[in-house]
Amino acid sequence: MLHRTSRSYAKSVAAPRNLLRVRTLSLPPRWAQPSTDRMAAQEVLTLNHKLLSAIGAGDYATYESLCDPSLTCFEPEAVGHLVEGLDFHKYYFTMPTAPAAPDAPKPHVLNTMASPHVRVIGDKCAVVSYIRLTQKLVGGAPVTVQAEETRVWEKKDGRWVHVHMHRSLIKS
Repeated sequence: MLHRTSRSYAKSVAAPRNLLRVRTLSLPPRWAQPSTDRMAAQEVLTLNHKLLSAIGAGDYATYESLCDPSLTCFEPEAVGHLVEGLDFHKYYFTMPTAPAAPDAPKPHVLNTMASPHVRVIGDKCAVVSYIRLTQKLVGGAPVTVQAEETRVWEKKDGRWVHVHMHRSLIKS
């Protein structure tokens, strides 16, 4: 569903249990690619939404189904090292959390992919780059964290899988 907001377009995807929404903000796409590339770009962008929703909702099963077992990444949590495989990521999905107080509000996270750009390379590779804005409550106060993200998707056995990501935090 597209909503016109001033000069931007926003696409929102509701996640399970309303814990997370992923939204994309960008100007209308200026596609200089053939129709098949546009379809591949839209498919990969939709999968990227699903991946961010899984991350925000703590849904490791969905995350794992979208990622190649040999996924590589550079991200702040890796402290400058190239991480290979899913074990590093699984830790963050499965680490214990403190029990919430009975009257505490449900966690609410909103991830926004601002100005996404999809580059389809041949028929087997697509690169998605964007600014990721993560809005959440920390100690009852709203906090927004921004990061530059690039995700690489590869088509294997007829389906797109996430094979590499790079995330850099943007200092406020």
